[in-house]
Amino acid sequence: MPKARHPIEEAEIPRIFDDACIKELAITGLPAGADLKRFAEGVREAARLYAKDARAPTDSKVHTEITALYRAAERKRYGQVAALLEKLSPKASELLNKRATRLSFELPTSDDLRDGTRQQTASEAVLRLCQYGGQYIEGRQRPSGKRSRTWRALLVATKAHRNSPTRISLPAGGRYPRGGRRDAERTFIILLQIASLEATDKRPSLAANPARPGPFVRMVRKCLELVGAGHADAVGLINQLNRWRKQAERKTSVPKTQRRAVRPEN
Repeated sequence: MPKARHPIEEAEIPRIFDDACIKELAITGLPAGADLKRFAEGVREAARLYAKDARAPTDSKVHTEITALYRAAERKRYGQVAALLEKLSPKASELLNKRATRLSFELPTSDDLRDGTRQQTASEAVLRLCQYGGQYIEGRQRPSGKRSRTWRALLVATKAHRNSPTRISLPAGGRYPRGGRRDAERTFIILLQIASLEATDKRPSLAANPARPGPFVRMVRKCLELVGAGHADAVGLINQLNRWRKQAERKTSVPKTQRRAVRPEN
């Protein structure tokens, strides 16, 4: 199996995850008698979602885009604002367009920024869309004893913390926290677990031994390589998902002291 060096593209999936590949993955990670058709459908769907997720801009990237756009507009660098608007990711563009709709005007185009008669108004509109207020930040203490105060704009895209918890919904109804750089890889592994379950009617091992990786772990490693995530730690991600699952079960379980005895009906 070739090891990809970039996130897989959706158009590549039928070629990379062909029938021969699916059969090899099944031999590696599934028991005999598995339903290869259902397994193939699950693996390819997992790869399709990974192809989409791996290319989606993160909250941190959107924050960087909005920050650069704001700073260029603040300095009235119209050409730079126009170039940044042209390169804006769909996620950042959607964010600014929704805000523009709420404020009852449109997000300026790069042409507006390059037109000498419209560029100042357009730049001011971009500046307004990128921020929703601001606050004064205390700086260094002056010789007089007073501290300097600097105005800092509050941008519409808040920078995400590396481990900020959000949640994802899965076809099987399970919910896991997510956050950080490995979202796409974690989701991919969860969908591989579901594909394995549907193909065998048996839940794959939810924990991984780094010293003795089992069949499912070896299969996950191969799948990660095929979608361009060979750098990801399959064992670490599987065990992280397992820890989150246990934490969720503990939170939803009813303590024994709160359980009421149920009397059998006569």
